[in-house]
Amino acid sequence: MAFASSVFIHSIRAKVTSSNYCNFVKWSARSGASWFNRRGLSTATATTAVQNQDSPPWLMLPPEYEDGKLSYKDGMYEFGKRSYKLYSLLDNKVQTPCFDEVIRDLPLTCRGSSHGWLALLGPCNEGFFLYNPISRRHIKLPSIFNLPKLPGDDIERSTISTTWRDVQKLILTCSPDEDEENCRAVMINGFGNMLAFCCPGKSKEWTMIRDEERGHRSYDDCVYSTSRKLLYGLTHLKGLETWDIGDPSSPKLIKVDECTYFPSFEMSLWRLCLPSEYLVVAGEDLLLVVQYIVTSVGPDGSCFHYEDEQPRPDNCRHMTIRFDVFKHDPEKGRYEFVDYSSSLGGFAFFVGLNSHSVAIPAARFPELKPDSIYFTDGYIYGKGPLDGYDSDDDNDEPFDGRDIGIYNYRDKTVSQCYYPWDIVKNNLTAPIWFFPSSTI
Repeated sequence: MAFASSVFIHSIRAKVTSSNYCNFVKWSARSGASWFNRRGLSTATATTAVQNQDSPPWLMLPPEYEDGKLSYKDGMYEFGKRSYKLYSLLDNKVQTPCFDEVIRDLPLTCRGSSHGWLALLGPCNEGFFLYNPISRRHIKLPSIFNLPKLPGDDIERSTISTTWRDVQKLILTCSPDEDEENCRAVMINGFGNMLAFCCPGKSKEWTMIRDEERGHRSYDDCVYSTSRKLLYGLTHLKGLETWDIGDPSSPKLIKVDECTYFPSFEMSLWRLCLPSEYLVVAGEDLLLVVQYIVTSVGPDGSCFHYEDEQPRPDNCRHMTIRFDVFKHDPEKGRYEFVDYSSSLGGFAFFVGLNSHSVAIPAARFPELKPDSIYFTDGYIYGKGPLDGYDSDDDNDEPFDGRDIGIYNYRDKTVSQCYYPWDIVKNNLTAPIWFFPSSTI
């Protein structure tokens, strides 16, 4: 069913005014022209390394190809040489780090961004490794084909379809540079969305995070609390599991809370949305952040149910319309809604696909907006960076990659992020948060 009135959707997602964001102009990848040429913004500059400064997260932008575009031929995407740029929220600058040749020349996907490191996955799910764009250091990770066979598996892992979705997300408990002995890499494996972890640079295989009595669970997200030294996993049924992964070979299940949440707005609108959920540690609090995405919004503001088969305009796009935040109460074992009239404790949240969700006190950086959620495109049916290539699914819709902005939790409005989202029409990649400081 389509909702024809544009007032319907625009009353949910407030209009963006020019005072809320910087205006950007279109750029030419072929000529290498400046991305920004008005309002005093800095031009893109080439550097040999990104400055490792205490700064808020950067945006890792979609790659630029040497011929100005990614070519498509005979049902396959052709990858030429490309460069990657990082955009700083701190000073409105774009830098071009000097990536190694293997990263510039291979169709890699980024499956994680955490504590200053990127988790990169090679073609056919081979060549899984951590990469630090600042130090250019590599750390090899165990192959995902080395995952142990679990009871009930009816196929060999070597026969699993080699799509890019075989690793949904990877986070680090800390930077390997800061504490190599206690660093753990935790991934959500795409085959069943299982949790597994390893010691980067040391482990030969992944250790499954699984309780024998409870059996297999699917997970939508995970986060690690450095103060409590505990891993939290959000199950597909929205339950919350607490794990101790200090022992590299024997994870311990500490607690299970079988809880769920309900949206704060009318069900008629909620039914049009696909939610993306993120676990965030803010101070001593564990929060569940829910991003509500309407998957088909017409140019007039009308929206369609994502399973509706009726015709719709060709230029429909998906759009984030709202966020809900829930605080986990460990004593009651449930989520409690954080009312919009209250604040997020002065934090700025950063969430998005593949990124380690982070909460930063906005007072730490005057450029950040307190009680706001900085989000990147969370539409899971698109492709993810670096190149977002998927060789096995011909039915995916073109990925837009432009659903990015800043959500003010108090007044429920969305303003444009500084990223020049209008430089492309349909992008095969989405920007991803990168954290230059390992302490963030």
